[in-house]
Amino acid sequence: MNVEQIQKINSLALELMKQGLASDRENAIAQAEQIYKGNAQEYNEMKDTLHKVQEQKSPEPVEETSQVALSQDQIKDILKQNTEYIVSQLKGFHEKVANLEREVSTLKNKVRLASIPTVKEIVADKVPEPVPSQESPEAAPAPEKEAHPKGGDYNVEDVAVEKMFYFGNK
Repeated sequence: MNVEQIQKINSLALELMKQGLASDRENAIAQAEQIYKGNAQEYNEMKDTLHKVQEQKSPEPVEETSQVALSQDQIKDILKQNTEYIVSQLKGFHEKVANLEREVSTLKNKVRLASIPTVKEIVADKVPEPVPSQESPEAAPAPEKEAHPKGGDYNVEDVAVEKMFYFGNK
């Protein structure tokens, strides 16, 4: 026995044990050997008969003949119909592609036009300037200045140049 045969017998024995067909390892190996040897004998017999059959059979050239012979005119007609069909399909595809290109260009134009602001949007964005009323000056109260956060709440008179710089003798 060679290594390959032993491996086959071991794998078959494991399968027999997994399937529950063998009670223990030795029984599984014995069954696997019987199966393998029986298969080997049958295989050898089949191989011998196959060789005998091949020797008896002489190689004959096989002639391929079509049952229906087509004339040249029929072949030309079939080819013409095929080419016409293919041309019509290509024209249909060309038209569909052209339609799709037109649709894409119109959609691009719509997107481009949608991004441009209209006159209504420009007018709506502008804040209307308050029109100064021509009321009497007495009615308009004096605007109160709010204290600026950086500058604070002071008057120009509070900070004079003379107070900031010393002009006296050193």
